[in-house]
Amino acid sequence: MTLVDRVLAEAWRRDSRLHGEAHWLAVATTGLDLAAETGADPQIVFAFGLLHDTRRENDGRDPGHGPRAAVFARELHGDGDLLLDEGRIELLCLALELHADGQVSAHPTIGTCWDADRLHLGRLGPAFRLDPALLSTVTARTSDAQAAAAARRELPLGGQRLLAA
Repeated sequence: MTLVDRVLAEAWRRDSRLHGEAHWLAVATTGLDLAAETGADPQIVFAFGLLHDTRRENDGRDPGHGPRAAVFARELHGDGDLLLDEGRIELLCLALELHADGQVSAHPTIGTCWDADRLHLGRLGPAFRLDPALLSTVTARTSDAQAAAAARRELPLGGQRLLAA
């Protein structure tokens, strides 16, 4: 079983229109696009996109979902399904734990993870406008990156196509 297969099998609320599988895959692919420019670690960025909302209890306010996603990441790592060294798993878990706290990061990998998610805030409706001050990377602030993220929401990659890419 691949990492993607296991995550999809064990994720909570996978079918959520707002925070489910289509969103995770859109964030993962947006993150990989950004990482090509920001120098972020693509494996961490991919894992972040896949995992960041897999432990949501609801589509509303859920302040514990990031820390719960980090626990899930550590479980996957401990079982040998998430192949990152100790330093990289801790970096991933930090990005997961804090991703919904409204912070920015100068660390290229953490900033890229958070930006990949924030570029998809438009899916939540007009009340959730993208605030450029909450984007960590110069790349995410470009109109090209924002347009690419919006297009990805319309035609997200499926899990198997994402692995092939």
